[in-house]
Parts: sequence; C-alpha cells; structure tokens
Amino acid sequence: MHLIDPKPRGLARRDVLVWLALPVARLAQAEAAPTEIRLASEEWHTLTRKNGTGLYFDLIRMVFEKQGIKVKIEMVPYPRSVHMVKTGKSDAWVASFMNEQPFPLYPKWHFDQEAEVAVFKKDKAAAFTGQASLRNQRVGWLRDYGYDKLIPEPMKITEFDAFQNAFQMLARDRIDYFLGAKPDIEADVKKYKVDMGGLEMRVLMQRQLFLAFANNPRGAELRRLWDQEMETLHATEAFKAVYKKYDHVYPFAPGK
Repeated sequence: MHLIDPKPRGLARRDVLVWLALPVARLAQAEAAPTEIRLASEEWHTLTRKNGTGLYFDLIRMVFEKQGIKVKIEMVPYPRSVHMVKTGKSDAWVASFMNEQPFPLYPKWHFDQEAEVAVFKKDKAAAFTGQASLRNQRVGWLRDYGYDKLIPEPMKITEFDAFQNAFQMLARDRIDYFLGAKPDIEADVKKYKVDMGGLEMRVLMQRQLFLAFANNPRGAELRRLWDQEMETLHATEAFKAVYKKYDHVYPFAPGK
C-alpha cells in the first residue's frame, strides 16, 4: 500500500485552475477596449462624403476620437452597409432610423433628425392637413422606403426606382403625392433642375437618425462609449459648432 502526500494533489489542483483560467484571460484580451470603429456608409451630399468629410463623419469622429478610438470608413450603397454590420464586417452603419432593422444594437443618443416630406401640386395645398390627407390617395416614393409602415393611412402606392420618374408621374397627374427625405429631394431638385413653381413641399414627420451597431460584444462596447460621450458632448458649443459649419439644423431641443 502506498501513501500519497496530499501536497502534490493540491499543486495539481492549482495547476488545473491556472489552466482553466487561460481561456478566460484570452477572452478578456480579445474583448479589450476597441481602438477603432469600422463604419459603413452611403454617400449623402454634405453629410457623408467619399473623401471622409461631412457633417456626420465630423460628429462621429468628435465622439470617438476623444476616447482614443480611430474612425475607419468604408463607402458602400446603403443596403450593403446594413449587410456589413449584420455579418460583422463593420461595427456600425450610418444612418439608421430607430428599429429600422431588427438585429442591430441601437443607442440612446441620435445625431440628427430627418424631415420626411410630401411633394404635391399647389392646387392641393389649401386642403392639406398632413398624413390624413394621404388617405386613399395615389402616393409614390422610392423603392424600399417603406412609408406604408410609418403612415397609418390606406394609400394607393407606387414605388419608383428613380427620382426623375416620380416627378414625371406627379407632373402628369399619375400620382397625387411623392414622399421622401427633405435633404434628398432638395438635392435632386437642384441636380435635375426641377421647376418647383407649381409644386408644394410640406413636412409629414421628423425621424431621428442613429448609428446602428453590430449585435456582438464589440458593438455593445462601442454603443456604450457612444452614449457615454454623447451624454454631455451633445450640449457643448464645440458640438453645436459642427452643425453650424455645415449650415445644418441642430437636432436637440434646449435642455435635452
């Protein structure tokens, strides 16, 4: 019969605990504070330019670079930006409406709000009362904009692939109203030299715009850092100055 000293057994147990702790240490190292954020964005006028400038990019840099996080940008069409976040190839896309998609992590703080407008002939202006005026009317918008999910009125819907087609249909009385984001419509009116003399543009609603973060630990940490910094930064004069630089409306009410 052999007597076994309990000490080696204690040492073995300690070695096992150290061995078990190694994956945890590696996991903690893998989930260390991010040093960069990978953004995916479509190009939108003065908001997100291909050269990395623009209102939104300047604001996002202000938030993250204060925390030592470098902003990396990939310019892609909007559907692609959403897909890149869903598959983990990007950390966030610019810019999403709240709950526009079911999978990303949405922060508390937005960075802009977008006016959704209706364009129609002036002879309807006197009777226009907002969304209720769209009831049972022939209403058009660009494909996949999904205004029927936002407007609780029955409408006869036509979706268009191009802005020019929509305005041609409006001019020919084939639709009664064309809906879209105000900045996009204003930019396209200027680009295609549309005569707005006989048309009216009215705001239907304001919708806040957010970064939509990847639904993973890295995305969750970047969302936390965004909200943490925005809590106070959004009210500073330096932050407001970025909107002023681009002649853009500051999207926060006083005291908010």
